[in-house]
Amino acid sequence: MTSIESKRVQYRKYLERAGVIDALSKALIKLYEEQNKPEDAIRFVRKFMCESCPDDAQYDVMKNDLEEAKTTISRLEQELERLRGQIKKSPEEYQELTMAGYKSLVDDEENVSSLLRKYLTPELLEEYMLVTTSSPVDAYLYDCAVSGFEHHDSHVGLYAADPESYDVFNKLFDPIIKEYHGQEDNESDVLQKDIDWGNVDEIENLDAERKYILSARIRIARNIEGLPFFPKLTEKQLIEVEDKVRAATETMDGELIGTYLTLGDIDTETQQEMVKRHILFQRGDRFLQTAGCFRFWPTGRGVYHNPAETFLIWVNEEDHLRIISMAQCGDLGDVYQRLVNGISELEKNLTFARHPSYGNLSACPTNLGTTLRASVHIRLPLLSKDEERLKAMAEELSLQIRGTGGEHTSIEDGVMDISNKRRLGFTEFELVKSLQDGIVALINAEEELEIAGQEG
Repeated sequence: MTSIESKRVQYRKYLERAGVIDALSKALIKLYEEQNKPEDAIRFVRKFMCESCPDDAQYDVMKNDLEEAKTTISRLEQELERLRGQIKKSPEEYQELTMAGYKSLVDDEENVSSLLRKYLTPELLEEYMLVTTSSPVDAYLYDCAVSGFEHHDSHVGLYAADPESYDVFNKLFDPIIKEYHGQEDNESDVLQKDIDWGNVDEIENLDAERKYILSARIRIARNIEGLPFFPKLTEKQLIEVEDKVRAATETMDGELIGTYLTLGDIDTETQQEMVKRHILFQRGDRFLQTAGCFRFWPTGRGVYHNPAETFLIWVNEEDHLRIISMAQCGDLGDVYQRLVNGISELEKNLTFARHPSYGNLSACPTNLGTTLRASVHIRLPLLSKDEERLKAMAEELSLQIRGTGGEHTSIEDGVMDISNKRRLGFTEFELVKSLQDGIVALINAEEELEIAGQEG
């Protein structure tokens, strides 16, 4: 029995023990016996299973009350952030917070994989304790490390508060960046190559028959030059970013022409539907939350998308811009071409932050260099059964495999998300081409298993 089948059996037993299956069966039998079948079968079942449930009118009132409460909570959260922003910590307070956070991190004997813990030595702590980036940002070490201080299970534990953080705290950022990106042996002062989109025509449709690939997606991150990253963005600057991006999208042409939507103007139900369609982001990541990513939510956040929903720009999600091209098929070439066209149009109106060594900058050190993640959702039912072989092939091909639900999710029914593992030290074209070559190799392996099964 596979792990998935075992989970299903366990889940069914749980439902039986809890009486869920019995209750549902009775409700469905009652529905079957009804002479005049109700138009809303779900509401009928709900009322049958819970006599104390509110009627339609009460339900609508409660729903409206809930929406009003959410609006009030959001307004109060924004007001709280404004008040916090007016309170400037003293150097002594920063020192106290940094010392307490560092002690908590190094005293934790269970979570020892943090790169922040590994490279933030007592000597560096003393050197950087009260150092800041330039005014008016004035980012302290604590602003960069607060998430890692609180969440000891964070693999990296460090975010740059502004572009200057990478230089001011270089003795901490540089070794973390090199280890994460596999550049420990690189003694060059320049870790990232110049931007090079290459020959777009060499990127192809990897599954014209739509047998294996469900979708293809490429995204890159960009941050506008002259502005801090999310840990130190003010409410005014969040709005400034949104205004700049909105203005830049007004000159889009062809298939890139679309609509900009401000997050605060989208009702909750529509937001949830857009999230399901993967065209809108949501908050919730605890590491980003602690680092300050969701301050003043939803101010300054929004999404631009074309009618086909194949080209998107997420504004102030984590970076200032997340530029996304995607398609519900395996045509990686089409997706790549659209991304290149989109970033080219944006660069006519926006200047993005770059570093002489690290390339395109992002708040997260794991996302430097190209900032590019190219991925496909692909179904490989036979190959996925041999986890060791799949893992070995992915390692050899420099690919990252995870479930389609995001990081830390498992593969289900042979469907997985496969992406380039590397970000830094390569050109954009090299990374997309490496994904293409890797996917072709995996599909070939799946086809060999299919043939072997037929012959057997």
